[in-house]
Amino acid sequence: MNMKQLTQVSLALLIALIVIGAILGAKSFYIVNPGITALHLRFGKIIEVQKEGGIYFKMPLIDSVIEMPNGIRKTSIETSALSKDLQAISIGIDVNYRYINEEELYKATRGRAEEIVLVPFCHESIKSMIARYTAEDLIQNRHEAKEKIYNDLKARLRPHYIDFIEVNFSHADFSDDFIKAVESKQIALQESMKAKNLTDKIKETAMQTRLMADADAYAQQVKMQSATKELAQLKAIEKWDGHLPRVISGAIPFIDVEKQ
Repeated sequence: MNMKQLTQVSLALLIALIVIGAILGAKSFYIVNPGITALHLRFGKIIEVQKEGGIYFKMPLIDSVIEMPNGIRKTSIETSALSKDLQAISIGIDVNYRYINEEELYKATRGRAEEIVLVPFCHESIKSMIARYTAEDLIQNRHEAKEKIYNDLKARLRPHYIDFIEVNFSHADFSDDFIKAVESKQIALQESMKAKNLTDKIKETAMQTRLMADADAYAQQVKMQSATKELAQLKAIEKWDGHLPRVISGAIPFIDVEKQ
């Protein structure tokens, strides 16, 4: 190998070393952004937890970094459940949560917290709570069912380092047969209410008519009594001979005015 070839090989090796050094240098640091907790691992074991934003050193090819958000997280979960009266219901919920202890949560789930803990627990809680209500009760008490699911998940997830913040139903879809049955029942109820209202109206009209009749009868009775009284007075006047009585009492004579 002549000098020129040796120089070319040396240059190539130098360039390779520079590239490798640049790569290793880049791999020797990691950046922690706001809202992120960085778990610094060495051979798969956590050696440091960084929550403050900044640039940190790690050993290339040996260390690794797992990033976990430490703010509020959101996810949607779809499932199905049977009501107390065995009606199939398709349910969707939106949940808000956050991690309480990223280090312990990672140790327990190896970064699969949603898959191992959150989603299965949500499915179990929904199915359990929905089974306590009939389909019609669930429609009327949707807010109550949501609160029960929330309280159940809040208590169950906290020991697993997840703080459950909020849950909301995105939808609750019933079978076509159940919807038709509810619609038929509503129509029957409306017809029943119409019939009841009509009956009440008829009763009210009859009562008013009776009250008016009683009032008319009472008025006629008063008129008859008044007329009878007036008639008696007229008869008494007709029988009077025009002379005043001459004696007021048995002892005192009355003066005869006509003869004065």
